Amino acid sequence: MSIEFRQVSLSYSSGETKVKALKDLSWTVETGGFAAVMGRTGSGKSTVLRLLCALAKPDGGQILIDGKDIHSSLPRRELRKEMGFVFQFPEYQLFETTVLKEVCFGMKNLGFSKEEMEENSRWAIEKMGFNFEAIRSVAPMALSGGQRRRVAIASVIASRPKILLLDEPTSGLDPAERRSFCQILTSLNREGTTIVMVSHNSEVVCETAKTLLVLKDGEKWKEGKVEDLFSSDLLPAGILPPPSLLLSSFLREKGMDLPRAVRQEDFISALLYQVGRRKNG
Repeated sequence: MSIEFRQVSLSYSSGETKVKALKDLSWTVETGGFAAVMGRTGSGKSTVLRLLCALAKPDGGQILIDGKDIHSSLPRRELRKEMGFVFQFPEYQLFETTVLKEVCFGMKNLGFSKEEMEENSRWAIEKMGFNFEAIRSVAPMALSGGQRRRVAIASVIASRPKILLLDEPTSGLDPAERRSFCQILTSLNREGTTIVMVSHNSEVVCETAKTLLVLKDGEKWKEGKVEDLFSSDLLPAGILPPPSLLLSSFLREKGMDLPRAVRQEDFISALLYQVGRRKNG
């Protein structure tokens, strides 16, 4: 499903004054796209997600899902079925007694049949890297923090939403859990899920997203392909380069023939190639 913002604005009250959280944002995410939204705290990142899932209504402009205005042409129940929202630290919202009950809870509220819930829960739990039979009866609170995070996300993707929204999904994860989660997101996107992710982590964005929207003071500052934007200076928007780009730039200054790699995999491949050439030369 595609997403389109047409000159969307939103203000909120702060005392007696009105503060613009978002100003005339026009932005598109194609069907099957993977877009990241970055910027400083207060730049409007989370506002984009709140508007997308209709937790807030814009003061002006339109938000369209597959060409339908989410406030006038798309019933709320249909929107909830098509869109999944993973809040920051979703594991704090777990409350059921078993993993299976937790994953089925949202589907039950959306009116899924018993057969659909059984099939989708197995798919979602296994997609998040678990053995279904081994974990289905385990209490979520008996799991580690990273495992609870994966269970919470399984409960969101179990309804197989066509659009997945994520707010800082890798916050608090260790490097191994973060890499595993990035692989899961990439897999979901390859299967056709349109993803919009808010993140402050440049490495995660570069490893997963295809396009990037950079917000500054509630306005669109830059937009484009991830590789193109990270090849420019994003520091004015508070965005640091990923480690692979810093290291490849450092080695280039030392005379090594390397591309400006924003993705870790590209950097390692290029580095190994150059090391091999030097050994064989």
